[in-house]
Amino acid sequence: MPGAALAATPACDLLDLQALARDVWLVPATGAESDARNRGHASHLLLVRDGARLWVVGSGPTPAFGARLRCTARQRLARVPTDVLVPWARAELALGIRGLAAPRTWAHVQVAEAMAEQCATCVDRLRQRLGLAAVDLGDDPVRLPQRRLQGSAGRLGPFDWWVLPRSAGRVVTVLRHRVSGVMSAHGLLWGDGPPDARDADLRLLAEAVTRLPALGPPGARWVGENGPLLDNAGVRAQGDYLRALRQAAHDALVRGQQELDAPPLVGHEATTGHARHALNWQRAWRQAEEDWLRGVR
Repeated sequence: MPGAALAATPACDLLDLQALARDVWLVPATGAESDARNRGHASHLLLVRDGARLWVVGSGPTPAFGARLRCTARQRLARVPTDVLVPWARAELALGIRGLAAPRTWAHVQVAEAMAEQCATCVDRLRQRLGLAAVDLGDDPVRLPQRRLQGSAGRLGPFDWWVLPRSAGRVVTVLRHRVSGVMSAHGLLWGDGPPDARDADLRLLAEAVTRLPALGPPGARWVGENGPLLDNAGVRAQGDYLRALRQAAHDALVRGQQELDAPPLVGHEATTGHARHALNWQRAWRQAEEDWLRGVR
C-alpha cells in the first residue's frame, strides 16, 4: 500500500501540525521574527489535502525547512506535497520550494515578479537574521514558482483566491478553502498584535484589510502571518487600527508636531506597547509627510 510505504520512511524532526478542519492543517510559526532559534519559521503555513493532492500554502523560509516539512507530511499524513502556492513575496514564505520538491509550484504573476526582483536582497537579509542557522539556506536557495495565476480573482484546486495590494505594485494572495471556509491572508493580518506595515502603503494596506470580511463566510477563521487565528471582528479591528494610525499621523503633522513616540490610539490602546506599533508609527509619519508634500490627502 502506498500510504504504508510512505509511513515507513525514516523519521525526521517533525514539525507541529494543528488540525483546523477536515483535510486542513496549520503549521504554526514559532516566532514573530526570523532568528537562529526558529530557523526562520516566522510565518504560518497551511497543508490542505484535496483528493490525491496535498497543497502547501507558503513554502517555508529555507530549502532545509522545506525538506523538513515534506518529511513531516510524509510521516504524519502518509503523503508528500504535490502543489505549493506562494501567497506573498516574503522570504519566510518563498524559499522552501526546493526542499519541498513538489511537482507543481504556483504564485500569482505579480508575486512571482516581485520574488524575481527581491529574492537576492531578501536572501541576504534572512541570512543575517538566521546567524548560524543560515546554513539552512545553502548556496542557491531561490526557486521561482513555475505556474502563474492571472487576474484579480479565481479558483485553484480546493481554493478560491483574490489578490489585494499591500503597496504599489506589490500584492498578496488571499485564499478561501471552499469546503471548510478557513481563510488565509498572509501579509495582511497578524494574530499576535497589530499588522506589520513595514514596506507597505498604509492606505492600500488598510483598504485591503477592510475588504477581507466580505470574502469569507460569517464564521470565518483567518490565518495571518503568526499568532492566534482571527474572526471577522478581529479582522475589522486590524483595519480600524490601520485607519486610526494613518489619521493620527496626519493630524499630528497638521498640528506641526515633530515625530514623537508612537501615541496610543483611541480604541486600540492595547497596541501601544507592541514593538510593531512603534515601527508602524514611523512608517505612518513618513507617509503623512510624503502625502503632505505632494498635496495628497
